Amino acid sequence: MSTITYGILKTCFSRSWGGLEIQTLETTTRLRERGHRTWLASPPGSRLEQEAVRRSIPTLPLDVRGYLHPTLVWHLASFLRSQDVDIIHAELSRDLATLVPAMKLSGRPIPIILTKGMGSYISKRDLLHQFTYASVSRVIAISQVIRTNVLDTTPMTPERVVTLHNAVDTEMFSPERGRRQQVRGSFGLDDATVVIGFVGRFSPGKGLEELLQAAGILRSRIRKMHVLIAGEASYGEEEYAASIRTLARSLDLDTTVTFAGFRSDIPELMSAFDIFAFPSHAEAFGMVLIEAMAMERPVVSTNCDGVLDIVVDGETGLYVHPRNPQELAEALATLINDPDRRITMGKAGRLRVLQLFDQRKQLERLEKIYQDVLREQAAQRP
Repeated sequence: MSTITYGILKTCFSRSWGGLEIQTLETTTRLRERGHRTWLASPPGSRLEQEAVRRSIPTLPLDVRGYLHPTLVWHLASFLRSQDVDIIHAELSRDLATLVPAMKLSGRPIPIILTKGMGSYISKRDLLHQFTYASVSRVIAISQVIRTNVLDTTPMTPERVVTLHNAVDTEMFSPERGRRQQVRGSFGLDDATVVIGFVGRFSPGKGLEELLQAAGILRSRIRKMHVLIAGEASYGEEEYAASIRTLARSLDLDTTVTFAGFRSDIPELMSAFDIFAFPSHAEAFGMVLIEAMAMERPVVSTNCDGVLDIVVDGETGLYVHPRNPQELAEALATLINDPDRRITMGKAGRLRVLQLFDQRKQLERLEKIYQDVLREQAAQRP
């Protein structure tokens, strides 16, 4: 439990269910466990709200779509006046259009912190954004490439933009929690089969097409190889998910690829993998990468964006270029044929996660950011 506790309103007005939303839920849960008073504002009926209720996190359902919401601003302002909120912590940039007016209407100068998990290609230096970002005490970038993007596209000054990577519970994601034989057995896979794993949303840009194409290339060369894909379509992505399954059938991968669907036992599932594949076209960070590395799994990953903060090429995994199934297949084959290297890379990966991405250390750093902005606010009072 933290020695200093705060009232924290976390906001994430997204109806999807993926890494952003899961990380929001996880951070809110852990902050609550550390003694902080937390609330989570999210769309009513969303998966995020449902999971928060299941974890007994107080929720504030707000159906925020777009940017202009006078009624919701009034409702949120009333909430801020009635509750002991010390910090507002937003997970999406578009949340600010509702949060900043609500904070000002409440009459309480509550510091606003924005976690930036996605880059923007739009300049936000106009008068409206200058007004909005003037109320943002800190932007937390989840990777160095995102920090650079924030400085390039917003009026935020360098001292108000910090890098704080997403984090993983290294006790939950630990090789000791593995159930390799049981999980493999449930899929009819023996220990001699090299299993390439993928975990993630079925979304365009995740590289599932290239992974399936790489599987097709490898199938004729490596007999004891299987690809295990875990995940499901998020809100509005059902048609794309269906196209991925169609592609697998068209490549005649029925006996080479298994679609495992949604899994709640990700650490145990990852223990069944020999290699983790991350073929994303672009990624601000890559949460599942650090989860797989924490499980001592070597990775084959595209060398894009925030991934560069995570994987050390040749040490914890192998890099390939995005959208290149042939290169992906060759890198996978390299590790398939070198079990000793897989073990060495896996151990190096877990060590890197313990050093840079451990959840407890990152929560302490987040609490320090909260402490800093509140001290700055106190110093500015007359």
